[in-house]
Amino acid sequence: YVKESRLRDTMVRVYAGMFGKDPQVVAIHAGLECGILSDKLPGLECVSIGPDMHDIHTSRERLGIASTQRTWAFLLEVLKRL
Repeated sequence: YVKESRLRDTMVRVYAGMFGKDPQVVAIHAGLECGILSDKLPGLECVSIGPDMHDIHTSRERLGIASTQRTWAFLLEVLKRL
């Protein structure tokens, strides 16, 4: 977790603007790859995002189509603002 992040601040603003509420910003296991990459590339800003997922790493793994569409729209808007 990096205390100051232009990328994260931009993503929080875009999320709040698109969805009318602040996102949850937490450090969790799902962000493991972000930590590994930022250790290898000093100064790299990383944020882990994704759609609603269920039964992860099982044969019943699935994700919500609506949340995938929201995640895609969110990502596109973030990229426009960077």
